[in-house]
Amino acid sequence: MESAPHIRVLDEWQETIPEDLYIPPAAFEILLEHFEGPLDFLIYLIQKNGFDLLQLDIAPIASQYLQYMDAMKSLNIELTADYMVMAALLADLKSRLLLPKPKNIELEKDPKQQLIDRLETYLRIKKAAERLGQFSILERDTFNINVNLGQSTAVYEGYSVDLLKDALFCVFNRPEPVVHQVQQEPVLLEERIAYIELMLESGKVLNFSALLKPSQGKMGMVVTFMAILELTRQQKVQIVATGIEAPLAIQGVAA
Repeated sequence: MESAPHIRVLDEWQETIPEDLYIPPAAFEILLEHFEGPLDFLIYLIQKNGFDLLQLDIAPIASQYLQYMDAMKSLNIELTADYMVMAALLADLKSRLLLPKPKNIELEKDPKQQLIDRLETYLRIKKAAERLGQFSILERDTFNINVNLGQSTAVYEGYSVDLLKDALFCVFNRPEPVVHQVQQEPVLLEERIAYIELMLESGKVLNFSALLKPSQGKMGMVVTFMAILELTRQQKVQIVATGIEAPLAIQGVAA
């Protein structure tokens, strides 16, 4: 929503201060809040007169500024110290411009150029601040989401707010799932062959179940069976019982 105009000039409301507006000293106290300080007021006077900041003629701007200050003093308008300091600086600059420049004097920094540099710096900062002000600012243009279900018992499309709240709290209060990852021991065929050969050195008949390691599970059973088949192929073991009428059993072959 646009803000309402707050300045009336010739019975017409204006939203901003017109560039060519003459400010009567009596009204300056009211409009003073629109300026951030003496530099801001000087920028306004320069723009109102259509001067180029890089080729600024200090004399007329200084005269206007000092006239405003003198008029406000006569009206007992209280001015802050920074406005008075700027008035003294402009009065000094104006007097220097009226005097002839002495010859054979040591070079010093031009006070006029120093003031112009200050105005340029202030103008850049002011424009940068205006650009930043156009961005969205938290708590001014954007706001954090804050939802309160309260104690309402209203029903929307067959669902009550209380049921929705209870369901939400149930999700929030749900304990974290316990994750347990079982690390399965890898079963290598070479390791099973070496183990079976070691067991057969006793010369006893060994049942298949005696060759298994419970920690290896089904994978261990499959790999152990493959190891027996490989040793049988190499003619290092003989199968005593096939597992059809009696449990699978093997015995080592004498070298």
